[in-house]
Amino acid sequence: MDAHLIDSAIYGGSWSTEESRRIFAERARLTRWVEILGALARAQAGLGMIPAESAAEITAIDADALDIAAIARGTTETAHSTLGLIGELQRHLSPTAGQHVYLGTTVQDITDTALSLEMAAVGDAVWDDLRHIERSLSDLAETHRSSPMIGRTHGQPGAPITFGFKVASWVDELGRSLERMREIAPRCLVAQLGGAVGSLAFFGDDALALRAAFAREVGLGLADTSWLTARDRLTEFASTLTLATAALARTANEVFVLQRAEIGEVREATTATTVGSITMPHKRNPERSEQVVALARLVRAQATSLAETMVQEHERDARGWKAEWVTFPTLAHYACAATSLSRALVDGLEVDTAAMLANVSGAGTLASEQLLRSMTERVGKHEAQHLLNAAYGRARQNGTTVAEELGDAATASELAALDGVDTGACAALTDRVVAVARTRQSAGAPSWR
Repeated sequence: MDAHLIDSAIYGGSWSTEESRRIFAERARLTRWVEILGALARAQAGLGMIPAESAAEITAIDADALDIAAIARGTTETAHSTLGLIGELQRHLSPTAGQHVYLGTTVQDITDTALSLEMAAVGDAVWDDLRHIERSLSDLAETHRSSPMIGRTHGQPGAPITFGFKVASWVDELGRSLERMREIAPRCLVAQLGGAVGSLAFFGDDALALRAAFAREVGLGLADTSWLTARDRLTEFASTLTLATAALARTANEVFVLQRAEIGEVREATTATTVGSITMPHKRNPERSEQVVALARLVRAQATSLAETMVQEHERDARGWKAEWVTFPTLAHYACAATSLSRALVDGLEVDTAAMLANVSGAGTLASEQLLRSMTERVGKHEAQHLLNAAYGRARQNGTTVAEELGDAATASELAALDGVDTGACAALTDRVVAVARTRQSAGAPSWR
């Protein structure tokens, strides 16, 4: 049987994780459904809707004992998403309890509640990785708060910065993803119980009490109303993962570029068995950073598809809802792989401060901002800008220095600005970001929910 890259024995480790495959495995999905049905039965028994004995039987069902092949046959024969499962459940229950399983609910009550539990599990895995990455990058920023390097704009050398300042930007962005996850959890992680059209008419006067009891039993929040065709919760979760993985991709892309031999300022860790190229043995390829960028692109693509499912008709629309069954697990696999690979990337990142300093020294013109500042005090900013633009242009054309081209247009004290490396407030800004991150790390938030 052909395998998708997500669950490929050969390549799966680059497109999913052991945890993501565990969450979305067929048996795990079945176990979730059975646990949800047990929670529903307990909630119904608590309100006297079914006997306590039936609830106990349904709760005690061992999902591992269910015959997946029989469920598949029943699903195909009935052309219904859940009748195959109901038939197999009834085979494991007494005749009385068999009549009480799945009582009054619809497929979407179970699958949407399962979706919320899946979001919770995926969020746990992503949260753990992001928190670890934040700590590692905070350490890196602190270590290199004063390590000078070239600041680049438009792909060209600009003015000096510090490597810690660059890393602090990654930490700062990642921190907002962590904050977003905490903010969305109460909105996204809610149970679904609405019945046929969301009105809960089957349950009469006990409908609202049952909704609340069911939500408590499954350990999820209570939505204000049924959300059968309101799919913003899943889209918000997907969008949050999109922002988080895109932030990690920005970091990975920087590593990819800075690892180029002609720059050589950072490198991914390798082992004795790592092979860069089977035809060019000298190569040391940025495998992890490449893959993180690719995965983040795929997360964005899947999130776009999920946003499309928000436009649904009336009180139930399987055209959008069932598309989520394919799209969300795929997004989750890619997101978990991206955060896991990013974790390994930042943990093993090698920083070459000597190469950074050599690049700063070799660039030759990085102090133009300081020269502009010193001349501005005497001739004004725009006049200084005009003089320097012309002087740098002539220096490039004539192979001379800017000091030679400026001549009497600049004083000796102004030209002194060309000496040394001024990184401005980089260290102080780095300290600010790290302090905020350390506060967040010590706040005791082991979970996002």
